[in-house]
Amino acid sequence: MQRLGYLKRLVRRVVAVNTSSLENLGSDLTRTVMSRVRVPLSADRVAYIRRRLYDRVYNGLKKQAASWSEDGEDGERIASMELQDLYLADPSLPSQTGKLVQNDGRKYPPLGVSLGFVRAGTYSPNTRALSLLHFTPEAELKAFLEYLPDANPLGLTRAQALLLLYSLLENDGEVVGPLFGELVEETADGFNDRDAGDRLPKIYRALIKRHRRRLLSADERDRIETLSHAATSIEKWRGQSYSGGGAREEASRPRVEPYADIGLLNKPDPFRYSYTFTPAGVAWGEALADVESEIHIADFLATRFFKTAADAWEMPAKPLADPESIAPRLYRAWQAIHSAGGYAPILETALVAGIEALLEDGFIIEPAVAREAIIAYQKANPYEIRFTVNRMGDLAHARFLEAPKPASS
Repeated sequence: MQRLGYLKRLVRRVVAVNTSSLENLGSDLTRTVMSRVRVPLSADRVAYIRRRLYDRVYNGLKKQAASWSEDGEDGERIASMELQDLYLADPSLPSQTGKLVQNDGRKYPPLGVSLGFVRAGTYSPNTRALSLLHFTPEAELKAFLEYLPDANPLGLTRAQALLLLYSLLENDGEVVGPLFGELVEETADGFNDRDAGDRLPKIYRALIKRHRRRLLSADERDRIETLSHAATSIEKWRGQSYSGGGAREEASRPRVEPYADIGLLNKPDPFRYSYTFTPAGVAWGEALADVESEIHIADFLATRFFKTAADAWEMPAKPLADPESIAPRLYRAWQAIHSAGGYAPILETALVAGIEALLEDGFIIEPAVAREAIIAYQKANPYEIRFTVNRMGDLAHARFLEAPKPASS
């Protein structure tokens, strides 16, 4: 679960097939990325082979790499490498770890479920899967089927990074917020996966204490119990010598590695689990430091997400709140992600529109502002938009019946 780029293949598969299962999704992913391609060895590929391919199944390839000469005295060496290894060997990636093995067929797809791209149980696509595909060029999807070095699907565009950052914080912001807040404040010279992992038990226990004060569902109680066991397991590794990975590293790496892809962390050595914060990462860490409860993270995402993004990446942008100006942008987003029945979640429509507005036009449209704008626009134009409500009676989905007229200048 270190490389977010694999989600592109996962959601493409979910959208393409009518029915699926965890086993089918996982086997498709691992079979696809582990397919072999014959390529000439190069300095970058040799460095990757020597440092990242440990299993005995790669002994033949490692022998080729060990005897490879950059001056080409022995002629061009052709090797058979896994597709994912070719992409991970690309030194332009922020991180070159995260290779999938066969057993990860059951471990990786739940990441898509947790981040809201795939529905649990049915393993059908949520609208966010359509949002990710909307921001993913066709060449990157094709690159999972054939080696396309100029369309490395494990890299992230800024639009993909923003969508995935929102999804990560929506799911795990109660942990990542205080974790990054502490790391920004206390590790000016950098940190590693063990430093991050050592901080998790305290964060877990604070979260458990906070949530036990309220009435919990059976699923929430199970999650709290899982966190409690995890905290105990991680604490057993404190002070122990590094052995390649244990409960501490298994908990911390998925919570730091994705943020290298997104651009919040640097890895001085892309093959090691050591990090420093980028300037954008410092900005996000400081913004998230005070975000603790589930309510607070939801409020942050609704009202401060795009402002924080603009500040963190130093993008000139100004807030936009006029419903007449926002409605056409929501319409364009709705066109890209609506279901066959014509409806799309208001939040998802707002998120796609907000990403496009920030990156393309330099406007900040927070999700909460977009929600109020579409409601106001529908009141003024009742025959252009329809809404549905959820079980709580809140507006949930929108369907545009007509394209909004462009706002007058």
